[in-house]
Amino acid sequence: MNKVEHTGSQLELTSLMTEYENQFDRSNKLDNKVYITITFCGFLFVFITGLFNGISKLGKPGNGLQMFVSALYILSCIAVMGAYAYVLVFFMRLLQPEQISRMDPEIMQKEHFEEMEEEAARLRLIELYRETVNGNLEKLHHRCDEFVKGLKFIVPTVLLAFACYALQIVQQIL
Repeated sequence: MNKVEHTGSQLELTSLMTEYENQFDRSNKLDNKVYITITFCGFLFVFITGLFNGISKLGKPGNGLQMFVSALYILSCIAVMGAYAYVLVFFMRLLQPEQISRMDPEIMQKEHFEEMEEEAARLRLIELYRETVNGNLEKLHHRCDEFVKGLKFIVPTVLLAFACYALQIVQQIL
């Protein structure tokens, strides 16, 4: 019976240690996704700066419709730049260093594992890994949720940029 408990606690400890190691991989993968998104934002910036070329080509409006379209175009350009700046700052904030808890040797030394029986030491180590893994998972889930939330801001920004280009075309036709 004792052998089964020993095997079960050993399996649990091994599982928690594996999960602990995987958390660093997941955090790095999330960082890579944020870097890719920021790179996309760089291309979006080039796309958006093209919008401002149309502002320099604006002439004196000849009628009320031209004035309305021109004003709407300028306001749209300002809105696109504001939305873009917000998205960029949002994703840069996701790259701030996140403190991921580690199983430092000092933590283990404070527990005095060398004075414990093997099974008691294993069970205490399981508790420590559980606390560490759960704390790290909570932080990682929060960062993932923030990343998804940020992606939802990109789509309206791109759509607003396309609408702005459409206004630029309409303004040139008028």
